[in-house]
Order: sequence, then C-alpha cells, then structure tokens
Amino acid sequence: MHEVVHALSSFVPPVADPSSSSAPALPSRVRRRGLVVGEFPRIPRLSRPALRPCASCARNGAGETQQLPISHPCCILLRRLLPQLLAVTAAAAAGASAPEIDDLYALSKLKSSLLSGGARSSASLADWDIPSSSPSGGVSSPASHHHHHHYCNFSGITCDASDNRVVAINLTGVPLHGGVLPAEVSLLHSLSSLTITSCSLSGSIPASLASMPLLRHLNLSNNNISGIFPSGPPAPYFPSLEVIEVYNNNLTGPLPKFGRLQIRLRHLNLGGNYFSGGIPDEYGDVRWLEYLWLSLNSLSGRVPSSLSRLKRLKVMYLGYDNSFDGGIPPEFGELEALVLLDMSDCSLTGPIPPEIGSLTRLQALYLYRNNLAGKIPAELGHTQLHTLYLYSNNLAGEIPAELGSLKNLTHLDLSFNELTGEIPASFANLTRLKLLNLFANEFQGLIPEFVGELPQLETLQAWQNNLTGELPANLGKNGRLLDLDVTDSQLTGAIPPHLCAGRRLQSLILMRNKFSGSIPEDLGNCKTLARVRLNNNFLNGSIPAGLLDLPMNTMLDLSENFLSGELPGVIRSAGLSFLSVASNSLSGPVPPQIGNLKNLSLLNLSANALTAGLPGELSHCESLTVLDLSRNHLTGEIPTVITNLKVLTMLNLSRNSISGELPLEIRDMISLSILDVSYNNLSGRVSQSQLQGVFAVSGEKDFQGNPGLCVEHVTAISCSYQQRSSGRGDKPRMLPPWLVPTIIAMVVTMATFLGIWCRRRAARRRPASWKMTLFHQDLDLEMDDVLGCLREENVVGRGGAGTVYRCATRAGGEVAVKRLPGPAPRRRRDHGFRAEVTTLGGVRHRNIVRLLGFASSSAEGNLLLYEYMPSGSLGAVLHGAGAAALGWGARLRVATEAARALCYLHHECSPRVLHRDVKSNNILLDAAMEAHVADFGLAKFLRRGASGSGSGAVAAEECVSAVAGTFGYIAPEYAYTLRVDEKTDVYSFGVVLLELVTGRRPLGDFGDEIDLVHWARSTVPRPLDDTAVLAVADPRLPPEPAGVIARLFRVGMSCVRESSQARPTMREVVHVLSSFVAVADQASTSFALPV
Repeated sequence: MHEVVHALSSFVPPVADPSSSSAPALPSRVRRRGLVVGEFPRIPRLSRPALRPCASCARNGAGETQQLPISHPCCILLRRLLPQLLAVTAAAAAGASAPEIDDLYALSKLKSSLLSGGARSSASLADWDIPSSSPSGGVSSPASHHHHHHYCNFSGITCDASDNRVVAINLTGVPLHGGVLPAEVSLLHSLSSLTITSCSLSGSIPASLASMPLLRHLNLSNNNISGIFPSGPPAPYFPSLEVIEVYNNNLTGPLPKFGRLQIRLRHLNLGGNYFSGGIPDEYGDVRWLEYLWLSLNSLSGRVPSSLSRLKRLKVMYLGYDNSFDGGIPPEFGELEALVLLDMSDCSLTGPIPPEIGSLTRLQALYLYRNNLAGKIPAELGHTQLHTLYLYSNNLAGEIPAELGSLKNLTHLDLSFNELTGEIPASFANLTRLKLLNLFANEFQGLIPEFVGELPQLETLQAWQNNLTGELPANLGKNGRLLDLDVTDSQLTGAIPPHLCAGRRLQSLILMRNKFSGSIPEDLGNCKTLARVRLNNNFLNGSIPAGLLDLPMNTMLDLSENFLSGELPGVIRSAGLSFLSVASNSLSGPVPPQIGNLKNLSLLNLSANALTAGLPGELSHCESLTVLDLSRNHLTGEIPTVITNLKVLTMLNLSRNSISGELPLEIRDMISLSILDVSYNNLSGRVSQSQLQGVFAVSGEKDFQGNPGLCVEHVTAISCSYQQRSSGRGDKPRMLPPWLVPTIIAMVVTMATFLGIWCRRRAARRRPASWKMTLFHQDLDLEMDDVLGCLREENVVGRGGAGTVYRCATRAGGEVAVKRLPGPAPRRRRDHGFRAEVTTLGGVRHRNIVRLLGFASSSAEGNLLLYEYMPSGSLGAVLHGAGAAALGWGARLRVATEAARALCYLHHECSPRVLHRDVKSNNILLDAAMEAHVADFGLAKFLRRGASGSGSGAVAAEECVSAVAGTFGYIAPEYAYTLRVDEKTDVYSFGVVLLELVTGRRPLGDFGDEIDLVHWARSTVPRPLDDTAVLAVADPRLPPEPAGVIARLFRVGMSCVRESSQARPTMREVVHVLSSFVAVADQASTSFALPV
C-alpha cells in the first residue's frame, strides 16, 4: 500500500492543514459536490468492522509503514477511485477551474458507466480521451492535451463558448450495450440538453436528474431503461424542463406526477413503456403542454376530463394497449388548439361526442379499434380534418352528408363497422381524397360515378358490402389509382378499361362478384401490378398476353371463370409466387416456360382441358410447395425430375390420363405430405418395404382408379394377383449362358476403375477444398466428421434455405449442419460472405439458435453449423400429432420467446439483423420445449449464392427470392416493393401467432383462394369480440376462458395489418406478450405456464 501512496504523492498536490498558519489559501468555491482541488473525491463512509481509519492503515503508531494485502478494502477502494482521481489531478495540474473539474469528473464517470455493459464496438466513445492509468501503471500526462477543456471536442459534447461548460450531450445510436446512466451526470450544472437514444442503455433513470437546474431537454428514448421514473422532491422537480422523451423503454409503476411546478414543460412522451394505473388529474395543470404521448402502456381507469384544461395542447396520443373505462370526455371539445387526437385501440365505449366537432383546428382523428357505438357525429364536418380513421368499432347508421364539407380530407377509413345506406352524394366535393375504405359494412346501392372522377383517389376498398351495379367507367382515369378491392359484393358489368391509365396500379382485387366480359388487354401492360385476383366471376375470352410477364406481380388468380384458349407463352414474372387458373376452359399444353418462375410457390391449373404431358421444366420451380394439375386431359408419364422439387408439400395429378409406372423416387421427397394420383392409367407395384415417405401416409383414395397400380396394404388390388396375371401365358425367356458372366465382369471392372478415380480425386481435393471456421473453440469437431454426416439417412429437414443434417460430435453431443443450396460464392465475394456469416456468429441470445461455425468450399458449396434442437420445429409440432401436448400456456410462452429473439435482432444487434423468413418451421424447440429462432439473416446469402456474377448479381440483390420469405407469411407490401424491413418480419410473426391460436396452417386449410390472414379477417371481423375469437381457437385443445387467447389473437392481427406503418415494432410486441405472461402466471392452474 505504501508504494501506491508514494507513487501518488508525485501527482497529487499536498493537502494543507487548515489549522496551520502556514497553510496556503485555497481559491474561493473550491469545494463542489464533494470535490476539492488537490484532494481525493469524497470517500463513502465504511462500517467500522470492515475498515479502520485510513490513517492507521497507512502508518502505525510508531511511524513505521504497514504492508497491506492487495485484497484489503482500502486497496480495492483506491483502485476504483484511481481513474477519476487521476483525471481530476491532471486537470488541476493543467490549471483547470473547479467547474471544469466538475465537468471532467462527471464525463469520466459517464464514460465508465456507459461502457460498463461491454459496448460492442471499441470505437464507442473512443475520442473521450480522459486521463487515466496506463497499462504500465503510469498516467497520461496533462501536457498531451491541447487545452484543459479538451473535453469540448469529445464526440456528442457541446460546450458554452463563454465558460467552456458542457451544455449538451447527444449520443444517439452509439452502441452502449447494457451501459448505465450514472448519478454523477447531475454534476454537469450547465447541462441543458441530454440525449442518449437507441443505445441499448439499461439501468434506471437517476433521481438526481430531477434537481438539475438548467436541464431543458431530456431524451432517453429507444433503450432498455427500467424502474420507475424519478418522483423527485416536491421542489425543485425538473424546474426548467421543456421536453421529456423516454419512449420505448421498460419503465414501470404509476405515471410521474407533473403539475403546476412544471411551468415550462411543453413536450411529454412517456409512451412505449409499462406504466400502469390512471392518468393523473394533475396533468391538466401543466398549462404550457403542447404534446402529450401516453400510448403503448398499461394504463387504465377513466380518461380524466381535466386534460381539457390544456388549452395549448396540439397533439395527444392516449391509445394502443391502454385499457380505459368509459368513453371520450365531452370536455375534450374545449381543447381549442388540438390538431391531432389519437385514442385508438384503448377499449373506449359509448358514442363519439359531438363536441369534438368544436375543435376547429383538428386535422387528424384516430379512434379505430375500440367499442364505440352510435352514429358518426355530423359535427365532424366543421373541423379541418385531413385524416379520419374510425374503423373497427360498432358505429351504425348512415354516413352524415356533412363529411362532404371536409375539403382537406385525404384519408377516410370507416371499415369494419355496421354502417348502412349509400355513399353520400356530397363526397363528390372531396377532391383531395386519396384513400376511401368502406369495406366490411352494410352499404348498399351503387358506387357513384363521381368516385371515378375524384382527381387524387389512390385507394378504393369497398369489399364485403351489398353494393350493386357497375364500377364507375372512369375509375383509374385520373392516373393515380394504386389499389382497388371490391371483393364479395354484387357488382356486375365489365372491368373498366382505364384502371392502369397512370401505370401505378399495384393491387387489383375484384374476386367473388359477377363481372363479365373479357379481361382488359391493357392490364397486360401494367408493369406495376403486384396482386391480381379476378377469381369467381363470369369473365370470358383469353388471358391477355402480358399478364404472365409482369415483373412486379406476385399473385395471379383467375380461377372460377369461363376463360378459354391457351396459357400465354411468355411467362417471365420473376416474383410470381401464386398462380391459379383453376376451373376455367383453358386448352393446349402446360407451357414449359412456367419453369422460369423460380419463386413460384403455388401452381394450380386444375379443372381445365389441358393436354399433352407434364413438362420436365416444372422441376425448375425450386420454390414450389403446391402443384395441382388435377382434372385435365394430361397424358404421358410422370417425369422423375419432379422429385427435384425439394420443398413440394402437395402434389395432385388426379383425374388425368397419365400412364407409366409411379416413380418410387417420390417416397424420398421429405417435404411431400399430400399425394393424389387417383384415376389415371398408372401401373407398377409398391411393396410394403417401399411404403416410406408420402407413400406411408397416403390412403387408398389417393391411388384408386389406376387398374395397373398396386400399393401393398393400401390399394384394393392384390399385388400377388397382379404379379401372376402379368405373367399369364408367357413362357420364361432363357438368357444366353455367356451373357451373365460378361455383364458381371464389365460391372466389376467399371466399379474398380471408378473407385480408384474417386479416391484419387478426393485425395487431391479434400485437403484444400474445405475450410472450416468455428466460433466456439471448445467444439470438438473436425471437417471429416462434418462431411461424414452429409448422408441421406441423417437428413432431418429440407426447405428453401437448404438441407439440414444431424451430426454427432466426438464429445457425444450433436450439431445441425445446413447445406446451403447453390454453389459457393465466387472467390471475389468470398470475403464478404465470411465476414457477414462471422457477424451472425457473434449473435448471442437465449432464444436464438446459435451459429457454431461454417465451412466453405469453392467447388462444393457452403455449410452452416448450428446447435441441435431435439424437439424439432414449432410447425412440425403444431401441425402434427403432438399438437395437443402444446397447450395454451406453452403456446404463449413460445410466442413470447420467439418475439424476444426477433426483438433482439431488430433493436439490440449492431448492426441490426433482419430475419427475412420468419415462420413456424424456423422456430425450433429444445428438449425443454423452449423456442429458438433459426435461419436469421440467411435469405441474403441464399439470394447472393443464386445470383451468379456480373450484372445478374446486382439484379438479384434488388429482387428478393423465395427464400427471403415463405408464401403465406410474406407481407403484402413486399409484393410491390420487393424490399424487406423490420415490419416485414413483424407481419410474418403475426402469421405465426395466428397459427398458434387457430392451429391452422398459413395455406391449404381454406381452399386455393385464401390464406390464414384473410380467413381470420373475414371470420373474425371484430377482433375485440372474444366469443368470435374463441370460435376459431384450436379445437384440439380444451376450451379456456377468452382472456389471453383473445389478446394473443389481437396481437397477431395487429402484426398483419395491411399498412406496414400501422404494425407494431417487435419491441412493442414483446412488451404486450410479456404482460400476457404475467396475467397467465396469476391465472388458474389450468392455464398456468409450464415451468
């Protein structure tokens, strides 16, 4: 210890004895927050048993130095204080003033605390060059700093030019994983703005911030801060604060009470947390408040009418996950400055107060997804509204004609209500209207002709009403139409010819109506089309030549019409994933050009008059999962190359004239679960030993109607009878005696030479062909072990992302080896591939399947090594025989765990990671049935591997292939943007939630025309109706009280909203699901979560 004290004596100015007459005079105001120039920072008092007075530790009574062990509390304390001590003494030696020492000390504490969680990047705060101990034990010299106030040059720091005091800190986006905001930041007495956002900050908000006299702007949003918001002393409590932003954290407890003392507060955002209880009445006393955001919490009680005293309030958000009692206070009509009011999705009841019409400055009103009833107030026509969203309520009656007075209205959504009557004639005055959503109501009458004349109209959705007559003849002629959906009405007449006049149309949904005539030829030139659904009408004529050559189109459904002629020969829609022309009168062959559709997931050409054979080019549709060619006049044999469709799940060739033998290779298609070849002319024998794969799960109805086909123990035909009858009347044919030995000799010779050649080739290539990188050095695995596992008997799964093998390690463990499809990246891109896979290998989260390593070969391809999940995928369990064992509690837990994994990828990884292929089959379960998300980020590599080189590679990077999403899980906007973001993953996760609630697959359970999302929307048009939700719950599980089940369904429906902006973030989803887990933990034992 004495060596340490002696070393410090050369850096620390001596402390004069105040009682000594010779003591030098100290500068005035040298003591500030426990600091004195030339002395240690104030040392916390320790209990007497733990430590004697330091003076007696350093020197005994005889004046001899005492040796102390390094574990002595004094030594530990001194080591902790040493960096700050050196910073202070260095500044003092450089001539810094006491205020500057305060700032430097506070910044040194801020840096050490923010980096305490282990920042991912060594560059985090790298230029905050604060004097500290060197590795060798020395101290950085003050002379190395240009000025004693050099901290003003730190990144994110702003100083006052007059006195060099820190006035602002802005650390937006700095990766501070787990860092904590220290209490010493309050030593920055001149600080007026503190902004630390999107930094993964943890810990709590120091209470000392509440007493900072000049702090005006506090922004800690988008972090992981927990605990309660500082309640502070009665006074001062944030005396100068004007802006508080703590959005999207984990704060709990009641809302902080702000009132008359916060005379300057004008911006308050506490949204996206876990605040509970009611909104304090005192908020009505914050008279200068202009912006109030309390959404996305767990607030309850009645909305206080005292908020109506906020005469300067312009924006108020109170909805989303809050659950208020009662309705909208009529007193809100007194908020004369209000411009935006959002009280969506917060369980409001009662009518919409007509007093809202008194808000003459109101521009946006969001009241959707509540239980509001009654009529739409005519008084709303007196406002300045440009956006009015009232959808998903219980509103009834007719649309008031006064809404036609809203000359600034651009967006009107009244869908999912009980509105009646006709579209008001006054709507002809809405010349700025862009979006008109009237679907899922009880409107009747015609769609007025003036709708086609609205100059700004982009979206018209009026499906599921009782509308009649024809579509306006000029609809789309304004050149701005983007989306048109009038499904499930009684509309007749021809499809208007100008729908794509502006070459902007993206979605055309006219299904289940009575449209007649031909499909307009101009649609074949509409290159922006992404979804076309004209099924279930009375359309005739031929398919326009260009309709299968639209570059952006992902869905084309023309089924259930009277179309004739042949399928177009030009088929190049690169993004097309759904093609159905079933139940028409099409003739001619199946075009081999369909093989160009690499992303095609579903192909349904059934119930037509197609002829000729099955083209082998169908095997090029590598993403195909459903193939239905039934009820045609197809001939020829089943091409064996069809077994190259590695992700095919359903194959229906029934009721054709296909002949030849049934290829036994079909049994090896691991993904194939449905096979129907009934009523053809197939022949051959499938013995009991060959009843594997799909043969083992198929029934007699799948093979019947083939007189020459025998499937042992399945078909009614006796295989032994078939064998006898096939040889009846034939004499045995004798082979020449020399033929058999000759054939044997040739085979042995060829096998010998082939074996020698293979061994030499392997010997030349293996040592240099594979390069393996392991991210876990304790993994006992060699390249030969991995290659030895790549055998068919070790296959545990196949999909668009590759083939997965189970592999045993030398230590007795198991890993999963995924072979990516396609060749390895070319040499000039190999470094990028390795770097990005290495980045994914650094991802660590309890609910993410760990990437253990990878292997690359320029000739053989790429392998990824993952931890093995013995319970398989959620999809296999959920849609298999063991679904009943996955109870409601387990499903909620799995949903929450998977959501946490995606939240980590989106919000806590640096750089962020998009999954791109969220689905139940990519959520794996360990032995304890805990969820782990797999295949995150793989789509980018798979897309790149398939792209080749040169310009083609660039093009492939712009268009996401099928492995960047699975049909049934893909967000609708992806169809026309071909780009993915976090909200694309959110949509896919919403589909998984709907799977968990309903037990249904995303596709296949509803016919060819609808997927799980659209089925859920149509079956449960009001997600707030718990009874309707329980009606669609998985019937394999015992019924439970609505509670969490209904909420889980509503979260899923919020995730699959059509508008990506309206979907929650994964952080918000985790917030909600975690609250459900808390509810379930307190519920009855029948609903308890498994431990």
